[in-house]
Amino acid sequence: MQVTQSIGKLLDTTEGNLQRLLARAKALQQLTVEVRQCLPKALSPHCLVANIRDHRLIIHTDTAARANLLRYYTPSIIKHLQQHQELRNLRKVTVKVRPPHLLTTSSQAQRPVLSPANGALLRNIASGMKDPHLKSAFLRLSRRTNP
Repeated sequence: MQVTQSIGKLLDTTEGNLQRLLARAKALQQLTVEVRQCLPKALSPHCLVANIRDHRLIIHTDTAARANLLRYYTPSIIKHLQQHQELRNLRKVTVKVRPPHLLTTSSQAQRPVLSPANGALLRNIASGMKDPHLKSAFLRLSRRTNP
């Protein structure tokens, strides 16, 4: 009989490719936070760091108009990020337009609806979590059930 592990425990003990993928996702998420700090409040929620490679940062945004505006801020983005030791060789920022449904970082995105059984399963998983942020995320998800 196979015993199921909680997701938190599974992610804590993960090695290899999945661990590298999780670390990369966290690094890109932190870069998104850094980039948004040097943008106006009206523009910052509409940008997402997609990648960084070959001394080039790739940012996605949801419309061509915002992409054009974001390009004006690229010198300040580069200057801001170059203050970090690991990004001092950053030379270029590329802005690409991606459809809004791929940049779901706002509350405007449609929320998924779960069955009551899946909501109960998520609450059960959350009860075994040690990480309070991950636990609260699972509990929030569990409340998205059909009435």
